[in-house]
Amino acid sequence: MTRGALAEMRTLLLELRPATLTESSLAELLRQLTQAFSGRSRLPIELTVEGERPLPPETQIVFYRIAQEALNNITKHAGARQAALKLLFSPQFVSLSIQDDGRGFDLTNAPLHSLGLGIMRERAEKIGAQLTINSRIGEGTTVTIHAPVASE
Repeated sequence: MTRGALAEMRTLLLELRPATLTESSLAELLRQLTQAFSGRSRLPIELTVEGERPLPPETQIVFYRIAQEALNNITKHAGARQAALKLLFSPQFVSLSIQDDGRGFDLTNAPLHSLGLGIMRERAEKIGAQLTINSRIGEGTTVTIHAPVASE
């Protein structure tokens, strides 16, 4: 409970001081985010990170905000028993998938401009990333963002 409260406090501080989103690694930001959501919702959230590299600030912020929105959607709408985030770094790209085992939804009947999904799409387009949303009724939802990263 104490860990969850501490993670929640760190997440609130990120909201009050957005510049902090570029001062820590994306992996660390996602650790704090998943701990805060897990502490608040009591939903087990597994975070897997493969590789590590610095990202352009805009890319890091977009990935964090999409993870934040996806976790908000999971806790509000999915009725999930668990969720998982997988962050993967390679020399050419970075990708993040957020998956839940919740009720899922029919993408063909989802409002095209639903606020949360629309904002995620806009954020991904802003950095030239590809956003994919897969969902099936009764089988959960997976949101994936995949962005090219220039080699150093």
